Amino acid sequence: MLQNAVNSIRLGVEDFKTAAEDEARALSSIRNLTAGLLLLFKVKLQALSPPGSKEALLKERVTPIVGPDGETLWVGSGAKTVDVASIISRLKGLGVDDVEWSLLETLTKTRNEVEHYHTTRPTAVLLETVANCFYLIQQFVPRYLEVSPISLLGPEVWGFLTEHEAFYERERKICMETLACVSWPTDILACATEHLSCPYCRAELVKATGDLDSLSTVSFHCTRCDASSSFVDVVDSMITGRYFADLYIAATQGGEDPLEVCDHCLRNSYVIEEEKCAICGDGPKAPECRQCGTTLDEDEGDDDDRICGYCRYVLEMD
Repeated sequence: MLQNAVNSIRLGVEDFKTAAEDEARALSSIRNLTAGLLLLFKVKLQALSPPGSKEALLKERVTPIVGPDGETLWVGSGAKTVDVASIISRLKGLGVDDVEWSLLETLTKTRNEVEHYHTTRPTAVLLETVANCFYLIQQFVPRYLEVSPISLLGPEVWGFLTEHEAFYERERKICMETLACVSWPTDILACATEHLSCPYCRAELVKATGDLDSLSTVSFHCTRCDASSSFVDVVDSMITGRYFADLYIAATQGGEDPLEVCDHCLRNSYVIEEEKCAICGDGPKAPECRQCGTTLDEDEGDDDDRICGYCRYVLEMD
């Protein structure tokens, strides 16, 4: 059943790719995607059915029988499986209540309209309905089937889905909400979360998981490629993303570089304008002699000309 679900979803995606130019493919996409999603939900009902119940949770008809110990058992009967309303009702009753079932209801309503009536809805509206329901896969599969969508559908199909605008916007919003809850070490990083990207595939669909109050244990999980990264892995993308324009100008036009190596953590993360390291918060740096670059003493650093005693002596001798 699971493989049939995957095959239907893959066919639905292939139809979807060309549906904008061919209304027949749009309708086929709705049929295939709906069938695949319903099968995914049925896989869960099948797995939750008690042993010896003949897949009671999956079947439309459930009848009582007397068990070997005299207890009443409910077993499935007949070949017909549950409809959409029963799928939703039973899964909700079993604790699957954090799925946007309204998306499935909209999809099946459109599918029924397509199957039984002549639809006058434009292809774009049909495609929007399908695209919104891609998100059901992300909500349901990792948590309730305990497999990543990329493993289930393959990188090509899942990559296409994550790049679709409707899915991307929904998932991006959730990712940003989790990143906002992380206890970042500096305000600079807290304001740079929009630039955080996956070190492996560069996608910006990255969620923060785990203990969000501890950067040593928090994990950054990519929806697109399923990779998990540490704080050390992702922080550079945040810093370079935030200061990309200034870095580009410095590299191409000779402007002042906005970043320096931090004396404390030795990362290229000391923000000159802020006089603070974006990663460890160290700063400001001790002033340096503008002539020779040595660190100035406290008294020397107070001078506006920023020259060390030796360089001042040499200049005065000249």
